[in-house]
Amino acid sequence: MAGQRSPATPSTGSKARGQAKPVVAQQQQEKSLSGLTSEQAKEFHKQFKVTYTAYVGIAALVHLFIIASNPWF
Repeated sequence: MAGQRSPATPSTGSKARGQAKPVVAQQQQEKSLSGLTSEQAKEFHKQFKVTYTAYVGIAALVHLFIIASNPWF
């Protein structure tokens, strides 16, 4: 606790902090509603497509195996 500053304490290098604001603002503009950047969202979507395709493929195979082993007609 001794090393922590209170929010009211001015920090040294306030000019550096002032220069960082445009970078923070730029990062906030790049993020979407989910909080991901465009690049992160594209990477997530690419992996999601692969995973979802595998899930649907496995589900289709299971349905075919069940129909083959226990037909209802």
